[in-house]
Amino acid sequence: MIRTLLFLFLACTLSLMAAGEPRTVTAALENVKDDSATVPVGNIPVGVSGIVIHAYDQTHKAILASVIVTAGDKNSATLKLLPYRGLRQPNLPTIKTKPQNGDMVILGYLYDRALPIVPNQKSLEKAKESFPKLHLIHPDLFAAELAKDKSPLPSKKHFKRICEKMHLGIVMFMFKDGTDFIDCVSWVKVGDAHVTSVDANHFKQPFFNRFEEIPSPFYDWTEYKIGDFDRFYRKMESEK
Repeated sequence: MIRTLLFLFLACTLSLMAAGEPRTVTAALENVKDDSATVPVGNIPVGVSGIVIHAYDQTHKAILASVIVTAGDKNSATLKLLPYRGLRQPNLPTIKTKPQNGDMVILGYLYDRALPIVPNQKSLEKAKESFPKLHLIHPDLFAAELAKDKSPLPSKKHFKRICEKMHLGIVMFMFKDGTDFIDCVSWVKVGDAHVTSVDANHFKQPFFNRFEEIPSPFYDWTEYKIGDFDRFYRKMESEK
């Protein structure tokens, strides 16, 4: 009876972790073949990204590749192997070592660093209180990138770029009915939480930031306005 209850408790816990806030797990790479591999960890949502680390000896290690979870069950996850682009430096030689069985995989890499896209300051304050373990970079940093591009409205391309530049793992969208976590590499929803925005009908364009406005291109008289915060960013989440 006790064993049965313990099993049910662990199963429910894993299920909640998979469906709730994103988590980081470490495992050994298995069944490496061409651009795919597996890890013996279950209940990892499809779309979770990570990295492969190879140890040359006790003191020398290197990141060999990025990975994205493409399938899984309660016992394991299937990964797609991709080139790692987090530290691109054209003046340095690339690492020739290929991922192999036994290499360490960190799934949910940088999931403790997130970009919060929220409608207003009260919502940002609520996000900080609700997710104390997350390092939330200030949305002003993203607004500054948009201002440099003269792009009053963000695109998926802008999100991917800020994620890479600021070493972020997830983008956090806070809506009236909850919060979604989008993986920066796969651009797939990998978690959610029942943390709702505050007074979402009153929001700063195009998301909360402290800029007076984000400039548009010279001689462009288009009115760049978001009519419905939730609808705009829900559509952004679904972009492929």
